Amino acid sequence: MTPLPEAQWLWRRLFTWLVTAFVLAQLHLLITRMPAEDLRAIAERLLLLLGSLIAFYLIGPTAEHIIALVRAWKGRNEQA
Repeated sequence: MTPLPEAQWLWRRLFTWLVTAFVLAQLHLLITRMPAEDLRAIAERLLLLLGSLIAFYLIGPTAEHIIALVRAWKGRNEQA
C-alpha cells in the first residue's frame, strides 16, 4: 500500500522556503555588519539551522504521519 500524499504540502514547503530565504537574508546582512571575530560563529549557526531545516523538510514526517503517531501513542496509553 502506497502512502497517501500530504493533504497540505503547500504549507510545509511555503514555511521551509520562507525560513530559508529569511536565514539567507540574515546571513547576507550579518556579513556586511558584523565584526570579523563574531562573524564566523554566527554564520556557522545560521548555516546549521538552514541545513537542519532542509534535512527536516526532505526526511521529516508529514503532518498526517505525526497525527497518526500521536493517535497510536494515545491509544496505547489508554489501554495500559
